[in-house]
Amino acid sequence: MTLLRRLSISGLALPVILAAGCGGGKQGQEGAAPPSAPGNAKTNEASASWADQPAELVVYGNPGDPENVFNARIGDAVRKKFPNYKITYLQRNADTTMDKLIASGSQVDLIYDSVGGASGSLIATNSQFDISELVKKHQIDLNRFDPGQLDAVKQFGGLYGLPVQTGGLVLYYNKDIFDKFGVPYPKNGMTWDEAIELGNRLTRMDNGVQYIGLGLSVGHALLMNSLSLPYIDKNTGKAAINNDSYKRLVETLVLRPTQAAGYKERIRAINRTFNNDDFMKDRHMAMFVMNYGLQDQKDFQEFNWDMAPLPTFPEKPGIGTQPYPNILFVTATSKYKDQAVEVLKFLTSDEYQLDMAKRGFIPILKDEKIRKAFAQDMGYKDKNVVNAVFYNKVAATAPKTKYDGIVSGALNKQLIGLIKGEVDLNTALRQAEEEANKGIEAAKSQE
Repeated sequence: MTLLRRLSISGLALPVILAAGCGGGKQGQEGAAPPSAPGNAKTNEASASWADQPAELVVYGNPGDPENVFNARIGDAVRKKFPNYKITYLQRNADTTMDKLIASGSQVDLIYDSVGGASGSLIATNSQFDISELVKKHQIDLNRFDPGQLDAVKQFGGLYGLPVQTGGLVLYYNKDIFDKFGVPYPKNGMTWDEAIELGNRLTRMDNGVQYIGLGLSVGHALLMNSLSLPYIDKNTGKAAINNDSYKRLVETLVLRPTQAAGYKERIRAINRTFNNDDFMKDRHMAMFVMNYGLQDQKDFQEFNWDMAPLPTFPEKPGIGTQPYPNILFVTATSKYKDQAVEVLKFLTSDEYQLDMAKRGFIPILKDEKIRKAFAQDMGYKDKNVVNAVFYNKVAATAPKTKYDGIVSGALNKQLIGLIKGEVDLNTALRQAEEEANKGIEAAKSQE
C-alpha cells in the first residue's frame, strides 16, 4: 500500500499512470455496435456487450509512477474484469511524453492524470474528447458521483473523462512533538488563525534543534486553496495573482506562519520552502499541510502521527480543500472509445469504489455506505483520518488552463524572497504576475 497512495502526493501534477494494452480481434469503429451472435436480433442487440469485445488499450500515465503501482491500483483489477482487453502501460519519462507519442504516431487511448496536471497532458496536446454521449450509451449514471468531483473534471471545458479516486489537503501532525512540549493536538474545525497560533507555540529552539510549528507544501496549498482562487482569469487569459483576494491567501498561508522566532532563519538555512521530507524524515516539524496520501510513506512507521481537517477561512466556514481527483481521460484518437468507457464504468462502479475505499483511497461517489467503508482495512481506528478527509465540505474547483504552470512557476520564484523578507508582498505578486503574463504571451505565440 505504500506505493499506491504515493501517486497522489508526489507532485503538483501528480496522478497515476495507466496503460491499457492490446487485445486480439479487429478494431471496433467508434459508435458502431458490437457484432451480434446468431439468434434473435433484438435479444442479441440488448445483450451484446462492449466488455466482451477485444481491445488494445494503451494508457499513458502523466505522473510517471512505475508499472507495479499502476497494476496494484488499477491494472490488475481491469485485466481481471476484462480478459479480452490487452492493457499496455506507458510510464511517463524523458523519452515518453504525450508530445513525443503524438509526434511518432503512437497509440494512446487513455490518459491518467490529476486535475492539476491534465491541462498539460490532455488539453495542451489537443487530446480531449467529450464522452457525454458514450456515458449515456454505456448507461453510466452521473448522479452517483459527488458533484464536486465531476465539476473538477468538467472545468476543462467538457466531460473528457471520469474521476477514479480523489485527494485533497489535510493537516498532518507529529504527536511526539506535541507531547514533548505539552501542547494540545490540533482539533477538527480549526480556522487558519487557530492553526497559526498553535504553530507559533511549537516553533522554538530546543537543545540546539529548531522546531517548526506549522509548515505547508506551498504549491499544493495554493493550488487547492479553499477560496477557489485560480492562477489565471479565464475572461482575460492573464495571471490573476496580483489582487486583494490572492494577497490575503498568500499572506495567510505563506507569510503569517513564518512570523514566529526562528522560522525564517530555518527557511534561510535550507533556501527553499518546506517539503515532505522536512516533516516525515527530519521530524522537527509539528504540523504539515499536504495532499492526502503522504501517510503511506514508510517513514510514517517511525513516529506517532495523526491528521486533522484542513483549517478554514472565517468567510468560508466548513469549506476545506478543493478536490484533487485523479482522472481517466479518453483520447480523441482512440479507436477503442467504447471499450475505454467500459473501463471507466468499471472503475467508477460501486464494487470497485467500495474496495478501494476500504483500502484508504478517497471515493468519488456520494454513496454513504462507500464513504463509511473508507479506510476500514487500513488500521486507522485510533486516528482521525475519516474526519480529516470528510469533516469539511470540498471547495469549488478553480478553473484550470494549460498556462497555469507558467503562473505557478513565476509565483514560486518569488516566494523564497518573500519569506526571507527580501521583497514585500505587493512587489512579489506584481513581479510574479508580470513575469507570468510575459510567459503566457510567449507560449501563445508559439502555438
